[in-house]
Amino acid sequence: MSSSYYPLWIEKLVFLALVSLGIYAGFFMQDHLDGASLILSWVCGIPLVVLVLTEGIGRAFQFNYSK
Repeated sequence: MSSSYYPLWIEKLVFLALVSLGIYAGFFMQDHLDGASLILSWVCGIPLVVLVLTEGIGRAFQFNYSK
């Protein structure tokens, strides 16, 4: 077990913030997209972006805090 403490709660807060921003982005996209492109962005685009950002930020936290 390592002596450094990895702040999991920060990663969870970042995840919740990104999910909230994704929901807001979905509502914002309603003004600019319609039909199939809007549905695809809601079902595929936004969740994929949230997943990639969460994973990237989580790995950055792990790199910086678990030395």
